[in-house]
Amino acid sequence: MKRFSVMLLALVVIAAMAVPAMAADNLSLSGQMRVRGWAVQANTAETPYNTFFDQRLRIGGKFAVAEGVSITFRTDVTEATWGANGGAGKYGAGRMPQYGNQWDRAHLDLTSGDFHLRAGQQFAGFGIEGGTVNSQSNGLRVDKKGAVSFSGFFLLEPGTGGDGYLTGLQTGNKDYKVFAANQRAVADVDESVTLVGANGKTSFGAINVKGELDFFTGDANATTDATGTQLYVDGSMAAGDAATVGGQLFYAAAAGTGESQYVGLGNDFGGWDPLVDVGTSLSNEKLKVGRPFDFTGDGAGVIGLRLSYNVKSSDAVNYAASLAYLTPEDDTVTTTDNTMLVAVGTTYKVMANTSLQAQVQYLSTSLDSGTDPEATLDFGFGLFVNF
Repeated sequence: MKRFSVMLLALVVIAAMAVPAMAADNLSLSGQMRVRGWAVQANTAETPYNTFFDQRLRIGGKFAVAEGVSITFRTDVTEATWGANGGAGKYGAGRMPQYGNQWDRAHLDLTSGDFHLRAGQQFAGFGIEGGTVNSQSNGLRVDKKGAVSFSGFFLLEPGTGGDGYLTGLQTGNKDYKVFAANQRAVADVDESVTLVGANGKTSFGAINVKGELDFFTGDANATTDATGTQLYVDGSMAAGDAATVGGQLFYAAAAGTGESQYVGLGNDFGGWDPLVDVGTSLSNEKLKVGRPFDFTGDGAGVIGLRLSYNVKSSDAVNYAASLAYLTPEDDTVTTTDNTMLVAVGTTYKVMANTSLQAQVQYLSTSLDSGTDPEATLDFGFGLFVNF
């Protein structure tokens, strides 16, 4: 009996040791922990600074269930501003799972040969940096690889008066793509907006060029037409062994009477903020300026230019700066005359997979009324650990 008990105990121990090993073989984890500090002005130089810290632990995982079968998840843990969850009986930011925790991705993937199906809560996007049409929502996506690839998705979107939906199709090769999307009943029950776009990249000697042209049409609501014609061109070239210079051109036609200017479709989970992108992870949220094509918010379109300069001074240090100038395509529908943006950022590799990043940006807007320009100067820094 004693010998049997010893053998049984040994089998239990072996099984207990084998289960984690099997789980480790089937599960891969990745993510990022970040702690950031901010000093942000709300509107003008006379506005007091809002200074605060925030943090986020992002964890993503993939279960390799079988050949061609996987399950992916991602969650943001303790994503909150320091002190925001405090107070009597609140236990700081802990012991209260409803604060600062979100699951933003949970989907299954089936791959057989060149065919791929994704079902569940996911991100899907086409266009400039995957951002002209992009959304994080529940739905389906299919992909077909090849010399000419095909992709399509269907996502349900929370809408007014019920669920809306977003659909997209794309085809092309590694350098050139054509895509179309439709958004229905999201911003309004009568909304039905169609986007058709094309983008590509090439090089002319040492100069690398990429660009995109988009057209929007349809109904914004029962009485307003949807409209939008926009062009983006980006060029860059090396300026020595460690430096790169670049420039971007932005153009968008203004909306006319009875029209609403569209610059993108979806809930814009991915975002796209090129005007102050200087290589840090700080330009997309608190220091956000947003898309340039309707920078006034009045449907006035844009004619804009941005210049950038990037220097990788060593394996550990990178510096970048940019200057952007925007003016409305039609200045009769807005009080904004022009906007200038200056951004400077740096990334320092402190240790393996660990970086300290900082960014400063200045925004000045001149109005037609002749008043002094409205200006803000914002600061951000953060410590980032990727795993």
